[in-house]
Amino acid sequence: MTIYLRTIIIAATLLLTSVSYAQQIAIPGENSRKEAIDYDYFPHRQYAFVWRNWTVVPKDKIAQILSTSVENVEALATSMGLPAEQSVEPEWATTRGYITVLRRNWHLLPYEQLTQLLGMSREELKFRLIEDDFLFTKLGKIKPFCQPLSYVEPTVEMKAHAVRIASEVAPFMSTLAAQEPRFGFVREFEQVGHSDKSKTESQDGFELRMIFPYFAAFGDPLLDHELTTYPEELFRRLSDVGVNGIWVHSVLRMMVEPDDKGFPGDERAAERIEGLQLLVNRAAKYGIKIYLYVNEPRALEPEFFTSTEQRKAYGGAIKGDLQAFCPSNPEVLAWLTRSMESLFTKVKGLGGVFTITASENLTTCVSHNNQHLCENCKDADYEELIASVTAAIERGVHNAAPDAKVIAWDWGWPEASCEEIINRLPKQCWFMSVSEWSMPINRGGVESIIGEYSISTVGPGPRATRNWEYARQEGLKTVAKVQVNSTWELSIVPAIPALDLVAQHAENLSKQSVNGVMLSWSLGGYPSENLKLFQSFNRGEHADEVLKDLAMAEYGDKAAALVREAWRACSESFKEYPYHSGVVYFGPQHMGPSNPLLIKPSGFHSTMVGQPHDDLDKWRAVYPTKVWIQQMERSAAGFAEGVKLLAKAREVVDEQHRAQLESLYRRAEAVRIHLQSAAEQGRFVEARNNYYFARNSATRNEYIKIMREACAAEKKLITDALQVVSRDSSIGYESSNHYFYVPIDLVEAYISILHVERWLEKIS
Repeated sequence: MTIYLRTIIIAATLLLTSVSYAQQIAIPGENSRKEAIDYDYFPHRQYAFVWRNWTVVPKDKIAQILSTSVENVEALATSMGLPAEQSVEPEWATTRGYITVLRRNWHLLPYEQLTQLLGMSREELKFRLIEDDFLFTKLGKIKPFCQPLSYVEPTVEMKAHAVRIASEVAPFMSTLAAQEPRFGFVREFEQVGHSDKSKTESQDGFELRMIFPYFAAFGDPLLDHELTTYPEELFRRLSDVGVNGIWVHSVLRMMVEPDDKGFPGDERAAERIEGLQLLVNRAAKYGIKIYLYVNEPRALEPEFFTSTEQRKAYGGAIKGDLQAFCPSNPEVLAWLTRSMESLFTKVKGLGGVFTITASENLTTCVSHNNQHLCENCKDADYEELIASVTAAIERGVHNAAPDAKVIAWDWGWPEASCEEIINRLPKQCWFMSVSEWSMPINRGGVESIIGEYSISTVGPGPRATRNWEYARQEGLKTVAKVQVNSTWELSIVPAIPALDLVAQHAENLSKQSVNGVMLSWSLGGYPSENLKLFQSFNRGEHADEVLKDLAMAEYGDKAAALVREAWRACSESFKEYPYHSGVVYFGPQHMGPSNPLLIKPSGFHSTMVGQPHDDLDKWRAVYPTKVWIQQMERSAAGFAEGVKLLAKAREVVDEQHRAQLESLYRRAEAVRIHLQSAAEQGRFVEARNNYYFARNSATRNEYIKIMREACAAEKKLITDALQVVSRDSSIGYESSNHYFYVPIDLVEAYISILHVERWLEKIS
């Protein structure tokens, strides 16, 4: 049988299988015909597939996907300079690593082969794409079209290309071989240490100090009754830096069983309840309460509502492929109440919930401002409908657990509606607002407004202070939502060493009558010195004194002064960060130098904290290109100065504090590299795009020169990045995205640059 005939048979089999499966479970975006990116710096798609999976998928699984032998797969790998022996951490096949595997194969495999690669059913993959923190959105809301991939016998040209790659990557192989295994950072949480029980909690601090755990699974972690992503040592260490609350993502219909009124439920609800009780008990050992993130009732496909006469009355506004629940129907609100009451009755000791009632996932007719599409809601009072959802949840929680906290978050509420909604909230509620929201900024001469996720801007801002005051007038306790460790400004280190900014925010809030703080969204849950700093503030303390004391305690008297200056340098430059919601979500700073350079525009838009591609216009948002590049460079410059100061500190630090200092050094260097890489990528993409429209040779040569300079700078950044990333497995990891990249991806980016440089030589 010829290779081509075998390929046709495999493709036909997969097509027939996909048709059969599609009749059962439709996965988002699977009918797209937008061609995937051709990574032409590899000899063929099968080489790209082997390269990207060599450190994350066992070779026998790779061979299974390619419908070939392990020997053929090994031959492809070694021909590119990869070692014949693999070292694949088991976490890649779990809820701690599968997103990385999915993302790196998104442009290489169709869904049928992706499910095979991940070991998931179509139903499970669909659930994860929809419910695992907007995963399908992070992948671009489109599945690139890929033909089924199967092994082809390498041609002479392919073999020659692979040999060239092997020679190009040879200098990096020793670094890759000696790297700390990915997920190595998890090992520090395997053994439970000793806590200082003599410490007393300050009465002047924040009553509630809640965070999302550093590497907890965001999707469906409660079915794992070992609670693998919630190790006990993580609770102990978070408690030691002042945390007394952990929040957990939840989907209510997965936590309750179907009822006789036709509302949704899940047959494995009891298992999740059992897992939640185990989690509550584990946390309680360290004085920590568990809080549920409640964004309910989650919209469902219209077929759910049309399936019975009873359900038709529950359905509200339709948006895209989903239909909201109608909050004007008292049965919908009653379901929320009895479901929450059941949950808090069955799980003893839950701390409470916080709610998002506008935006995030589609829930009710008013959650995405679609009440005009619902006959029952179109003439109703918006503020009353929003408040009624929180009231229904509050009744259920407090019917079962009167002391639990119900925190209403104003995320997504229209500015003009906030006061009236707050006035209508149950008086037993707490009220939360993003501290820095609506702060005005000027970066590089560009006026903008802070949304959220900002360390570079110190709050509180006018929206939060105004809404907190409304809440106090109604007798509600208040909470400030902040980011203390890391943000979507830059999410690839456990904690950004801009501690002066963190300290100033803590001091500002300590002067407010704020009762609690929510210290992170899904990112930023590492038990770091940033957290220790933030929560060590008592009302009336000054930031500089607290910073001096922290530097001495964490790094010893010999290195403390240099560390303190490094924090100051990093903080000053981070204030130059070109903040805009478009930049933080769509910029290349999370992928950094692992983002490959392409000769031709990819044609793909940047995705939300997922895949930046080469979409410069989305990267820069409201900033002119040159200003955006300039601000990224200015932001990087202070971290470069901080790295120099920390290098001096390394020469004098005592052995007791050396490991802590080395970690700080690597994180500061990683931040520098990522910010500078964003600037270099911006230069390259602008020049490349302009080159294709240039009308004369002089102009084209100028763009060629800029591209060459950017390539050279990016190669140096890749080399620098490999040195820190290979030594620190925490760099590049974020809980809801898993690894943005691994060390071998940096080498792939290097290969892409050499490919670009050969093109530049040809066109010069």
